[in-house]
Amino acid sequence: MNHHGQEQAPGAPAAGNDAGTNLEYRVAHLRERIAGGPLGELGVRLEVRGETVLLTGTVPSARCRDDICGLVAGELTGHQVHCDIVVADATSPDHAEDLA
Repeated sequence: MNHHGQEQAPGAPAAGNDAGTNLEYRVAHLRERIAGGPLGELGVRLEVRGETVLLTGTVPSARCRDDICGLVAGELTGHQVHCDIVVADATSPDHAEDLA
């Protein structure tokens, strides 16, 4: 599991209901941005768990995974981000499948 982002910065306001609502809003905006923007990635889920954001799903390339994890970590500075996105194996098989 990758850990992107950082712990809450010293001197940052304590997390409360307003902070949680703000995080939910920011995550919803990021979901739309990831799905509808240049990344166009529909196979990624973002979930808020307390003050942590969990990214899960499958993407076609390591670069796509890194771009999404970097975008979310950059937008959610001050919150812990866990990136559990996997890369789909799109390589062709090295032998024929026996159907008999």
